[in-house]
Amino acid sequence: MTSADIAKASGVSRSAVSLVLNGRAAGMVDAEKQERIRAVARELGYVPNASAVNLRRQRTATIGLVTDAIASAPFAGPLLSGASDVALEAGYMILTIDTWQHPAYVDGAMATLRARDVDGLICADAGLRRVDRLDVPPGLPLVMANAFLPDHSLPAFIPDDEGGERSAAELVLEAGHRRIAFITGNADSPATTARIQGFTAAMKAAGLPVTDAIVPARYSLGSNHAAALELLQRPDRPTAILAANDRGAIGVILAATSLGLSVPRDLSVIGYDDEQFLAAEVPPGLTTIALPHREMGQLAATELLARIAGEAPGEVGTRRLPCLPVVRETVAPPARL
Repeated sequence: MTSADIAKASGVSRSAVSLVLNGRAAGMVDAEKQERIRAVARELGYVPNASAVNLRRQRTATIGLVTDAIASAPFAGPLLSGASDVALEAGYMILTIDTWQHPAYVDGAMATLRARDVDGLICADAGLRRVDRLDVPPGLPLVMANAFLPDHSLPAFIPDDEGGERSAAELVLEAGHRRIAFITGNADSPATTARIQGFTAAMKAAGLPVTDAIVPARYSLGSNHAAALELLQRPDRPTAILAANDRGAIGVILAATSLGLSVPRDLSVIGYDDEQFLAAEVPPGLTTIALPHREMGQLAATELLARIAGEAPGEVGTRRLPCLPVVRETVAPPARL
């Protein structure tokens, strides 16, 4: 089906059909003819040739997305789906390359996508990452999601981890807890640094010490389990533990159970991530802090499309998105010890 077929069936010129179907008919084709052309196009099942449209626009309607391990990470998938939803609605498709946590592969992945003539790039990570070096292809719009440059020279959308951990501490403080421990994640993660700052701010605001309350660990069930076992066997054991992430919170709950403690009667626990298919399924339902993965993907794609179209208002820098509490059943007032 071509525009010539529509012109013949409508009794108008091909130029009139072209103007109408390309949205340039205002003042050129009268309203009655416009409606007739659109009706005939619908009746004949006309679909514009995407290649021809993109050739006229000098674009391919594709976006490249380079990730570290999002495609295989169970908790970061919403970032991809958020970006894809925005792209598809705008008529774009996303080509994704997962570098499997090999930083050396990033430059090659971007070069590969550049060779495919993508209109722009999103650089995204499963876990918050500071990117110290990024070779941006010249003239190609690039936006970051869950990653950022130290000088904030590229648009980046990241979680407000400081505010998120502060909210977690405030939840147990409001429940009446004063013996609170925070088991941290990997020391080299910018998320860990930000969360320690948020926890420290909440504890200081409540007039509580933080020196012995912060326990180094990693973002894993096993390391949080080991840290919780040690904490819960102290004479002055905490009545609330903030875990490094949701998987770490499971480790804390297992440690408490092995010592004959009940959650939340004897111990309140808060995770971090709101991991899909996990946090809500942990009996009795894990209270946690949600990472804004979908929002990061949506905003990154929206910003990139604006830059591709030449409509971006200017430099965005690094934008922090709220990490909001998801209250379930693992926080309660402290039991009398």
